[in-house]
Amino acid sequence: MPAPLLFDISGGELIIVLLFVLIFFGSKGIPDMARTMGRMMRQVRDAGSEVQREIHKGANEVRRSVAEHQRELRAAAEDPPPAPQEHVDPEGKPSP
Repeated sequence: MPAPLLFDISGGELIIVLLFVLIFFGSKGIPDMARTMGRMMRQVRDAGSEVQREIHKGANEVRRSVAEHQRELRAAAEDPPPAPQEHVDPEGKPSP
């Protein structure tokens, strides 16, 4: 049993498809079609790379923000706020 090719298409079916492409587009149209498909694939790949860069950029911003909040929390835990002072009225007596 021969090994199937892409998308479960046998070699004979692939030859028939290529023959129809040759008849339909002609020998001069196939290079243009291949060039167009190559450009399209490059644009899709570039768009995918751009999406990945944006995702990484957003993830880095979130990491930076989390690290900053962690530093603020550590600093707050190490330096507790000063204790409230008693208010003393002008006569020198502490107020309740």
